[in-house]
Amino acid sequence: MPYKLVVAKDKDIVYSALLDENRRLIELGINEEESNDLIGKIYIGKVVNVIKGMNAAFINIGRSKNAYMSLDNSSDIFYTKSNASNKLSNGDEIMVQIIKEEHGSKGCVVSPNISLTGRYVVLTKGKNFIGLSGKIKGGNERKRLKDILEKHVTESYGFIIRTNAYQIQEELIENEVEELITRYNSIIDTAKYRTCYTEIYKGINSVLKFVRDMYDIDIVEYIIDDKELYQEVRSYFEKTNPELMDKIRFYEDENLSLMNLYGLNDKIRKALCERVWLKSGGCIVIQPTEALVSIDVNTAKFTGKKNLEETIFKTNIEAAKEIAHQIRLRNLSGIIVVDFIDMKNKEHNKQLLRELSSYVKKDRNKVFVVGMTGLGLVEMTRKKTNKPLYQQLVNK
Repeated sequence: MPYKLVVAKDKDIVYSALLDENRRLIELGINEEESNDLIGKIYIGKVVNVIKGMNAAFINIGRSKNAYMSLDNSSDIFYTKSNASNKLSNGDEIMVQIIKEEHGSKGCVVSPNISLTGRYVVLTKGKNFIGLSGKIKGGNERKRLKDILEKHVTESYGFIIRTNAYQIQEELIENEVEELITRYNSIIDTAKYRTCYTEIYKGINSVLKFVRDMYDIDIVEYIIDDKELYQEVRSYFEKTNPELMDKIRFYEDENLSLMNLYGLNDKIRKALCERVWLKSGGCIVIQPTEALVSIDVNTAKFTGKKNLEETIFKTNIEAAKEIAHQIRLRNLSGIIVVDFIDMKNKEHNKQLLRELSSYVKKDRNKVFVVGMTGLGLVEMTRKKTNKPLYQQLVNK
């Protein structure tokens, strides 16, 4: 299916919207010009508490809340001051990267294992091996990609080959690897001389990150209404995907904004509604809570023309497709519990789980359908990468 990626600026907020061929909103990124996008930033932090029972430490990176750092797989900590024992202690100054944003009363989560993400490759400090996306199929292609990266692995870092490196020419991958290595060396050199609580790496902005990570999607056009962002995207693609340059278009119309052209305000408003109506007349009710996301499926106005079991089955299948769309659009994550309409036919229940599993595979985030409980509730999990949409849009 062909998609369009629309980047529209409204006041000081930039909306990055992935739209399908019917102009349906599939995914949305929100970025304030002056926002403090934390994920990926690298700081010099001070250890304030090592908790052996949790195998974790709390790190002060200069923010109001101390950051949490797991000590699992953290043998390669970079100390900015000499540490003869190489054993983490209170007062140590170390380099860390934010991997999860602050949530409620909790500070952000950081890691001493720095990773630098490109379009095709991720450089990983402390993991000196080559990882390969499981989505890349074919023994010859997997071997080709590993061979390209193998000569660049050192004792300090390795690489993860991303899905969108599939069948990309060697020169483009090599160029990105060299750029990542240069960036890494610059970060290490900078860290040696910076004082505690200093931010030493900012990362790329959220808009470029959104554009970069839209791999494995047939985007026919990138439409951008901000001149500076337009130039940034062109400059980025010139290095990584020169063949996409012709798809990037600058939108300029004083009479009709890009937001209004694609009706983004209305689409965003609907993405915040608790109740979502299905074409058949059924509906789903989405209620995020502190512990999990609850989704309830109802027949509502749908009565159907066949027997009750067939009516319920048809509503559940339609709801499964819409649920997969809504959790991606709203960026819902963690534990998701779906209360489908009860069905007596066991084969219908199995088919429903198969259909739901196939729908969530289109999501860029990892979604796992756990199964159906004895009470008939379907359990799912979705990896968290950012705040849910309703939290991002508070006061906007």
